[in-house]
Amino acid sequence: MPFSAGFNLTESLDLLAICSIVEGSTELPQPPGWNMIFDSPVIPPFTEKWQLWQNPSGAYAIAVRGTVYDPGSILEDLLAALALSSGSVTVGPYRIDYKFAASPLANVTVGFMLGALLILKDPINGVLAQLAEKVPAGSQIYVTGHSQGAAVGTLLRSYLEYAADSPRDKNYSYKTYLYAQPKPGNDHYAYDFENRFSNTGFAFRINNSLDWVPQVPFTIEIPSDINTPNPLGNLSTLSSMALTALSDFGNQARRLTVDRVRARLQTKAAVLAAMSAPAAGPGLAPELLTAHGFDIPIAPSLNFVNAGAQIALIGTPCVGDQCRDIFFEHHTATYYALLKAQLAPA
Repeated sequence: MPFSAGFNLTESLDLLAICSIVEGSTELPQPPGWNMIFDSPVIPPFTEKWQLWQNPSGAYAIAVRGTVYDPGSILEDLLAALALSSGSVTVGPYRIDYKFAASPLANVTVGFMLGALLILKDPINGVLAQLAEKVPAGSQIYVTGHSQGAAVGTLLRSYLEYAADSPRDKNYSYKTYLYAQPKPGNDHYAYDFENRFSNTGFAFRINNSLDWVPQVPFTIEIPSDINTPNPLGNLSTLSSMALTALSDFGNQARRLTVDRVRARLQTKAAVLAAMSAPAAGPGLAPELLTAHGFDIPIAPSLNFVNAGAQIALIGTPCVGDQCRDIFFEHHTATYYALLKAQLAPA
């Protein structure tokens, strides 16, 4: 039976509590009737992790863990590049094909993209393997995540729609709730995601107006990001000089960003190749693949945006010791309280 369209507060609170549990928190109670049926190990040497839950009505939930308190994990959220939404990750002789959008103009955030592929394609503990083993055809499946898990969950939902190895023959129905989502792609990726999933009432992102995480990665929009035809070529000489300077700044920032993230992304891509490339075979050490380098179709842009129909929460400013916690506005418990206070029926 398909899901009912539209935002549902009870669904949102239950899934937020599950997101809190997958992050290891005990601040929120386990939602009534929901039971965890699979708990993935952490995928080394990174922080990717997910869980599969089921409720009494037979619906399932894929919950992706968010950022952990590790400098590398946080840095990966802040420093990011964009890649084409359809293409291949190549590591040495191995190639992993992917597709996250129909639009050829869509770009996706590389770190989150690799995280989604790692969670999807692990041959034993991955989402694709566990869906095939545990979730019968025709089931309802929620996709959810908080923080980094929200961005990875966004791309995971897109992959389940578009990729060649997604379980489309199972006729699953999906509904997506994303909390404190950092930016998973560019504007054309967001258009694609929202047109396909949000316009029909099945994909929501819930953001707190005082949370800084939905504001990253840092966005720089330059003239080459603008749709064509456009009026920029007819501007005055002074305006054209300013636009040229902006383009030069944006291109320099993109080159610096790509250079800084490449080393971490290369290691993650090598792990992905070792676990999922058809020719890699078991036991291939990721460090051997790392030595051969990797390639991802990087896009010439830093135009990051959020994706999904927004459910806007107005944050409550921190008080006293709360303000010492840079993640206070970001915590699942903060979101839970704001949802109940602002969206519960009077």
